Amino acid sequence: MSTCSSSCGPASNIAFLFPLVIFGIFFAYMFYINKRNKDALKNLCGVLKGGISKSFFLNAFEGQYEGLPLQISLTQGSKNTPPYLRISLAKESTFKLTIYKENVLSSFGEKLGLVQEVKVNDEAFDKEFLIFSNDANRAMSYLAGSIDKKNAVRELFSHRFNALIIDGKRVLIQMPNYNVDYDLQPLQITTALQKLNVLVKGLM
Repeated sequence: MSTCSSSCGPASNIAFLFPLVIFGIFFAYMFYINKRNKDALKNLCGVLKGGISKSFFLNAFEGQYEGLPLQISLTQGSKNTPPYLRISLAKESTFKLTIYKENVLSSFGEKLGLVQEVKVNDEAFDKEFLIFSNDANRAMSYLAGSIDKKNAVRELFSHRFNALIIDGKRVLIQMPNYNVDYDLQPLQITTALQKLNVLVKGLM
């Protein structure tokens, strides 16, 4: 009685090798993306104090800016999440604040009472941005009394950053679908840091 070892052997080998080939292609792609991102971040070493994270899985520049711990990180993104450029300065605060750009869905949600946002008594700014905070009074005091802070927010969002987050430990801005050849240029990063530094001032 014959066996299928000779006829099934090649097919079995292909079935075994296929996942390895896919893994190899994926690993090569990840290696390329990581190298590209780290090379882009290295361009910042000449203008900012710090260096590149040694972790293979973390594409980040870590250092100091105006005496505050700085991190500039790049995420890869996934099926349902875009890649992000995130820039943060470590600064403790006694309240939390998140600002997004106002849009049609948020306006609709507000009318239905699904979205509860903080108003800073600036009609133009309130229409332009969606503001959340765990302390409405502190948020109002932080933003309403400073034209510089509101202008900094506007300028950051005009450069495609889509969120400002003060989480009690840091002030962070993020940009989805960044262009590594443009958005990581030293001039773009230092300009964003100047605006972020304006937003750090006055936090307690």
